Amino acid sequence: MASNAEKFLDIFNLIEKHLKSEYNNGYYIPFGDLVRKASAKEGVIKRFREDLFVYSDLRNVMVHNSRINGRIIAEPLDDVIEKIELIWNQIQHPEKVSKFKKKVYYCFSDDKLLKALQYMHEHKISQIPILEKGEIIDILNANHITDWLAAKETVSPARTSISEVLQNATRNKNFEIISGNMSVFDAAEIYKNSYMKPPVNWYYDALIITPTGKANDQMAGIIVLKDIAEYIST
Repeated sequence: MASNAEKFLDIFNLIEKHLKSEYNNGYYIPFGDLVRKASAKEGVIKRFREDLFVYSDLRNVMVHNSRINGRIIAEPLDDVIEKIELIWNQIQHPEKVSKFKKKVYYCFSDDKLLKALQYMHEHKISQIPILEKGEIIDILNANHITDWLAAKETVSPARTSISEVLQNATRNKNFEIISGNMSVFDAAEIYKNSYMKPPVNWYYDALIITPTGKANDQMAGIIVLKDIAEYIST
C-alpha cells in the first residue's frame, strides 16, 4: 500500500503536469506562477490556490529536506491527502452548473405584477426572469417591487404591468446568463466579480442557466447567491 508521502507526491505531480500542459507555453514556469496564471482562467484553481501554494512548499520540504537514506520521512496527514485528492478530482471533473437544473418560473414584460407575486408566494422564490420577444431581458425581485411601491401613491398589482415596475427600478439587468456546461467554480467567480461592478457592493441578483448561454435559449435553471456561496473563493 502506498504511503501518504507517495500518494501526495503522485497527485501533486499530476496537478503540476496539468498546469504545465495548459499554461507554461513551452518554457519553464515555477509552480506558484503556474497557479497564479491558471487562477485567472480556471475557477477551480482560483478556489484552491492557497492550498496549492501550501502544498508546493510541502512538496519542496518532502523532496529536498526530509530524506534519510533516500527515504521520505515526512508523512502528510490523512486530511491533507483527502484535500489534494479532492482538488485533483475537481480539476479533472469540475462540477457543472447543471447541478442547479430546475424548473424556472418566468413572466413576460407585459404580464401583470400580480402574476409574478403569485409565483413568488406559491413557489417560495425571490427572482423571476422576465422575457420580451423571446429573450430574457431582466429579473424581477422584491427590490424592484419596493422601488415601484415607493414611487406610487396608489398601487394595483392586478392592473400594473411588470414592465412598468421595472421602469421604476434602480438596479435593472443585474444578472448574467451562463452556459449549462460552465463549472460551478467559474460561475462562483462570476458572482464574486459582480460585487465590484456597478452597482458596486451588490452581487448579481441571479445567474440564469441556458444550454448555450444565450438570452434567447430555453432556461434550464437559475442560481442565486445562497446556492453558490460555498464555492466562492476568499
